[in-house]
Amino acid sequence: MRWLLLQSITELSPGECIAGTARTDFPDTLFGDHFPGFPVTPGVLLIEMCAQLCGKLIEASMVQGHGLWVYPILSIVRESKFRAFVPPHADVELRASLTSLRPESAECRASVHIGSKRHATMSLIFVFDPDGKPPSIQEDLEAWERANFAALASPWQPPEPA
Repeated sequence: MRWLLLQSITELSPGECIAGTARTDFPDTLFGDHFPGFPVTPGVLLIEMCAQLCGKLIEASMVQGHGLWVYPILSIVRESKFRAFVPPHADVELRASLTSLRPESAECRASVHIGSKRHATMSLIFVFDPDGKPPSIQEDLEAWERANFAALASPWQPPEPA
């Protein structure tokens, strides 16, 4: 299974908010077990979609504000509410805002929507190395992330290195 769940980034304002799209195209065996006769996307996968989107917001915010590439890791799911079932093979819109950004951590509020209906909301906390990564790893991370932002058709692109 491929764990890069985002399809696109449709809006990104570093330090503020982000929006993107994903699709619940998971193996039919997953839906067969969750739940037999009533397929529902597992909440943990909705959290992962939002975590990936929030990670992009945090990265862009740190690059824009501090010139530093960081790799945010989901540390705490402070709150999650699943308000409506998300079916298999659904197009979902994800939205997130940055509520706190510190040198070593960040908190985001995120939501999952299908059309105009909100299906889930959550508060996610991330941690990262406040010094970025050692130069050799930093270059690899930066190259991968630049390519990933481009592949997601992000309207925000990282500034060129100095």
